[in-house]
Amino acid sequence: MPTILFADNFLASSLLTLLMPVCLLIAIVVWYLLAVKRVPGDTPQSSAVLPPPDVAAAAADPQSEVTPPGPPPGEIL
Repeated sequence: MPTILFADNFLASSLLTLLMPVCLLIAIVVWYLLAVKRVPGDTPQSSAVLPPPDVAAAAADPQSEVTPPGPPPGEIL
């Protein structure tokens, strides 16, 4: 197996092993912070409050009776 020219000793390999994950973590944190900065300030906050009763009453009533499907195609009754 050919050797990697810039990591041909223990010190270079150990530094790469430590620095590559740290650099990846830093890149992800920077990306996240830039993404958070781009969120507009007037974005509404989500709430866990239920809708008012008049909205719930205006919703369609669920179907109370379910009819079974017919026989499969090709079946003789």
